[in-house]
Amino acid sequence: MELKGTLGDGDSEVIRNLVIAQLTERGYLLPSKEQPDASMHLADEFKMLDTMIYSLVEIMDEKGQIKYSDWEARLKKKIHEESKAR
Repeated sequence: MELKGTLGDGDSEVIRNLVIAQLTERGYLLPSKEQPDASMHLADEFKMLDTMIYSLVEIMDEKGQIKYSDWEARLKKKIHEESKAR
């Protein structure tokens, strides 16, 4: 992926940053005038869920239950399949 280094080091980091950029561009992660805290709360929840998922995968990798590279490959495959279905 030619976006590595610019948007992150790993494929999953690049994908996450692209999703965040797209959501921000569409206004989903920007606070609205009516509900300034709602969008920021949603963004915080996304960050928390992201941290939780990565932490879980790291623990499973350390215990030999899953390989990080296998998880990353599965994630890319699912994203690709979902994008084709649209």
